[in-house]
This record gives sequence, C-alpha cells and structure tokens, in this order.
Amino acid sequence: MGVFRLINIISHRRTVIALSSPAAQLSGISHLLGVRSFTSKIAHQEGEDGPSFPVSYLMTSHGFSLDSAKASSKYLNFQTAEKPDAFDNLLRSHGFSGTQIAKCIKTFPGLLVLDPERILRPKLDFLLSLGITTPELSKVVSSNPYLMVVSLEKCLIPRCNYLKEVLGRDDGVVSVLKRSRRCFVGTIQNNVVRNLALLRNLGVSKNAIAYLVSNFPHVAFKVHSDFAKRVELAKEFGCDPLKWNFVSAIRVFSSVKKSSWEKRLQVYGRWGWSKDLIMLAFKIFPQCMCSSDEKIMQTMDFLVNKLGWESEAAAKFPNIFSLSFEKRVVPRCSVLQLLRLRGLIDDMPCLSTFLCPAEKRFKEKFVVEYPDDIQAELLDLYERRVNVVDFRTMAVEDVKSRS
Repeated sequence: MGVFRLINIISHRRTVIALSSPAAQLSGISHLLGVRSFTSKIAHQEGEDGPSFPVSYLMTSHGFSLDSAKASSKYLNFQTAEKPDAFDNLLRSHGFSGTQIAKCIKTFPGLLVLDPERILRPKLDFLLSLGITTPELSKVVSSNPYLMVVSLEKCLIPRCNYLKEVLGRDDGVVSVLKRSRRCFVGTIQNNVVRNLALLRNLGVSKNAIAYLVSNFPHVAFKVHSDFAKRVELAKEFGCDPLKWNFVSAIRVFSSVKKSSWEKRLQVYGRWGWSKDLIMLAFKIFPQCMCSSDEKIMQTMDFLVNKLGWESEAAAKFPNIFSLSFEKRVVPRCSVLQLLRLRGLIDDMPCLSTFLCPAEKRFKEKFVVEYPDDIQAELLDLYERRVNVVDFRTMAVEDVKSRS
C-alpha cells in the first residue's frame, strides 16, 4: 500500500482507556523519566467515554492537548506504542527535540505507524548524504515533514537530483527542501520542468532561474497554467526577461493579492505618483508593490515632509522601501541633506548613490573626507546622537542647539 494511502485511509477503531488508569499513569511517569518504553499493550477498557490508546499516547508522550490528540488520532489505529516509540527513538537518535518531533506528528500523524527502519531511516540517510549536518537535519525535516511522507525512490531522490541540475549545488537543494512542500506536488514534467523551460525560452539567465527556484520554490513549482499567467503579466508590465527583475516580477504577481495591489496604487497615488510613474518604479524594483502601506507612508513622509524632497525621487530608486527606515534611510538621507544645505554637494544625487553602498564606503565618501568640525556634525547625525530636524525650516547652525 502506498504511503499516502496508508496515511489517509487507515481506519480508526477506538480502544478506550482512562487517563487515570495504571497503564496511563505508568506511561506518563516513563515519559517524565525520559524512558521510551511505553510499549505495553493496554487491553482493558474503563468506560466508553475515556480516551483511545492513540489519544492517550499523544497526550502523555508528546504533550498534545486533548482536542489536538483527538484530531490527530483520526488517522491512527495502533494498540501498542511499539511503532510510535520506534519512530520517536529514531528521530531522537538523529538530534530531534521533543518539540520538533511533536511538530512532525501534528503535521502528519500517520508517521507514527510507518516502519521506521524500512521507510523512514533511508530518507534520513539520504538527506544526510546531501551534505546536511546532523544538527541541520532536525530543522530541515521539522520545517517540512513532507520529506518523510513522499516516496524515496519515486519522488525524493529524482526531485533532489533535478534540483541539483538547476541549482548546481547541494546547499541550494537543502534550501528548497526547507522552504516548500510544493516541490513535491504533482509531477515534475507537468509543472516545474515546463515552468523553467518557459523562462529559458524567453532568455531568462540560468542564475536568475536558480535564484527563483532556491528562494521562491512555491512560485517556481506552481501549476504551469498559473505560472504562465504570471509570466505574461511580467511581460505586459514591460519587465525585460534578460534582467533579474523579471523573475522578481513573477514572484510579486504570485504573492500580492489584487486587493493589496489596489491599496498600493492608492498609497503611491497619495504622494502624487501617476500610473506611469508607478509602472516605472515597478519595472525598476517590482518588490516595491510588496511593501506595507505603513512603510511606504513612513518613508515618503520623511522624504517629502521632513527633508523637502520631491516624491518622484523615490520612484527612481524604489528599493528604498525595502531598506531599514531607522538604520539606513533616516541617517543617510539626513547626512546628505546637511551636506546640501552646507553647499558641499551641488546637485541632488540619485538615492541609490548614498543608500546602496556598504557602511564603510558610505562613511568614506560622505563623512570622513570633510573637515573635522563638519565631520563631527555629520557623525552625530549619522549615528543618531542628535535628533533629526526639519531641514525645510531650520538653519543648519541650529541642528545641534535644538537636538
């Protein structure tokens, strides 16, 4: 019988015990002592209203609530703890914590009745062969217990081999396994193979495809008809398949709901952005449509109302909405504005000029190259030792006196 059928079809026959029974008390004591020996068959019943053996086991051995245990027990039909304990011992021997084991069981209760040595251990060994360390293994499996359910020979091995071909490295495969169950849904040929072939035919680079698969596998493994629709939208919005932002656009169209999209349009529109300007910003950095309304409003309010800049400046560098407002946008924009007011910078540079560089490079170019007195003032602003002032109305000389 196939694994999926085993998990979904196993009938539930209630063998009732009371939690207060000697056997239940003994199992609880064994659990508290760390002894995995809850294997004696409970053959007697103490009333039809008591919990079944699987319910009692889940509660005493894995800390399930009564409701959670009842829900999970619908898929279980074991009368002794021999197999469940064997499953538990196998995972603990591979470094799994009790919390991680419980998470796996809650996701797929049927794991408790699978043969640990014949079905489960080979999968753990295979995952370790990919280069996953023992400490990482528990994190990978508990984040995606689906790995223990699918067929090793028919699904897990061939799909991991295919991912290796696409990504060119094992650590990328591990990243996908941790992130998505979707990579095991449907057949490879019907979905991801056709999806990636579509991108290649459009000229999307191998690196961009690998980026999409490793970072957003839920997008790359979408049903082909849905994936193709997102690709068409990216083309209609003018995104170039030869550039990285093309796969970013596909990802955005796959994750942003229509209602959220409409709200973003309204928020940008409040700051005077036309549809053409929004389209320009999207083509440059599609993720600008993923930013929260609060983040957009906060950033635009600072640029326009605090610094007195034109809102269109952000459209030319929409990446600003993905940067930390407190740690990067505020201190760097404040430094630049002070330099402008002091006449040390003639023209307003593109936001990317001072928001993109690493911290060391930024300080070298915009702080330390100036005389000591100005440098100290710039550092005070950059390191937030003084409050950011309203540069539209205050004289530069007042910066420190009003901080």
